[in-house]
Amino acid sequence: MKELPTKTTRIAILAGLCWLYTCIHLNRQILAILAESVESDLRISNASLGALTGSAFSIVYALLGLYFGRIADAADRLALVKVGALIWSFASIAAAFSSDYALLVAARAGVATGEAIATAAAISLMAELAGDRYRARVSSVFFACAFLGAGLAAVLGGAVVNYFRDSPSIAGWRAALVMAGLPGVIGAAYLSCLRWKDSTDRLTGPRSGAAVTAALLAASLLAVIAQMGWPPDRGVPAAVLLAGLAAAFWTYRLGRDDAASFRATMGQLSFRWLLLAFAAVLFVDFAASFWLIPLAQGRFRVSAAVAGAHLGGLMIVGGIAGTGMGGWIADRWRQRTAAGRVWTALIAVLTEGAAILMAVHQSDYRLFILAFAAFSLASGAWTGVAAAIGMDIVPRTHRGTGVAAYFLVTTVLGPGLGAWAAGALGDALGSVSRALSACCALILVAAAGFVRLGHLSNRREVSRG
Repeated sequence: MKELPTKTTRIAILAGLCWLYTCIHLNRQILAILAESVESDLRISNASLGALTGSAFSIVYALLGLYFGRIADAADRLALVKVGALIWSFASIAAAFSSDYALLVAARAGVATGEAIATAAAISLMAELAGDRYRARVSSVFFACAFLGAGLAAVLGGAVVNYFRDSPSIAGWRAALVMAGLPGVIGAAYLSCLRWKDSTDRLTGPRSGAAVTAALLAASLLAVIAQMGWPPDRGVPAAVLLAGLAAAFWTYRLGRDDAASFRATMGQLSFRWLLLAFAAVLFVDFAASFWLIPLAQGRFRVSAAVAGAHLGGLMIVGGIAGTGMGGWIADRWRQRTAAGRVWTALIAVLTEGAAILMAVHQSDYRLFILAFAAFSLASGAWTGVAAAIGMDIVPRTHRGTGVAAYFLVTTVLGPGLGAWAAGALGDALGSVSRALSACCALILVAAAGFVRLGHLSNRREVSRG
């Protein structure tokens, strides 16, 4: 029997989860506004910067997320969220004391570990507390926190860099990383004050075996070592290869040892199309989210404080407005047709691609700001809807595994490669704007995936009817 908390407790838990999801993206995006300072201080390339915010973080996050996603289907999810928050917070603070690129890679891997522990549990718990009827709207509020965190990273990071720019004792980017780690500790303390134990119906089937756990841990460790010891042009492909091998082994063992979870996730054709579409979207989205801010600083000669205030503010306002609008439209459209949420995401993704192309070709800062606002609005409009689509496809008792599998594929192929690939291509072409324009071609791949997923969603409804 399900034993959900009272309405007041549900709201309190959701508020804490929203706070921590904001903190996650504050830590995840803080390096974008700090890029020029880190590059100058540590003397690293665009490709290295992209690897720091992409593969150095994302590979570990995706691989460990597989393991902790299975744990989230059987353990106390609220406890997992609190533990993860403390780990990523202290790892962010430790990153501030990195003396070279290799140590910064290791610290970012620590941030990824904490997020891997917390994310699948948080999303699964959020979806259950929201209920079926309001899931897209609550998901949109929850995922709006990603834009709040990313925007705050730009605003606060830029302000801190500007404040410490003349300091002889501490670099501004180091102070910003320390400040980014503190809110997660506060969020963990808040959740610890709530008197509720996650004791709803849990998955009782087999968990990951020792061989799978060892493979995931080993691949994560080797991926970090490869990127610490090799330059990005060798370290990133090696890390992606390791992630692919570990993921293939995990999928094989899931199908062999837990057929029910496999059928509910990777065994579903709809789920596989979902992964393809959002992996392509996230590749472009993450590349643009990271590189548009340094692009504005370099092209228009604006300071970190000004760029952070303008672009960070737009991320917050546009992202939150977009998630609210997208969630409302998706839920209403879903009442008319099973594919309503999919069509909402498709329109938002096409709009985002057009906005990126507009932004990278602007020579006037005001027009760039308008394009960036459209990008933030469109990016927000599909973010929360993506979670609702996934939860529609995957049965409730397997959602932790579904979230982990989703983040494995989309994170490795999206954030794991997007920022690095755009940076490396920018180094080769001599222009980040050209690199971002080329990356937008993947929007067409995403569109094809959404069209197929929409048709499958409608067919599924007919077959059930």
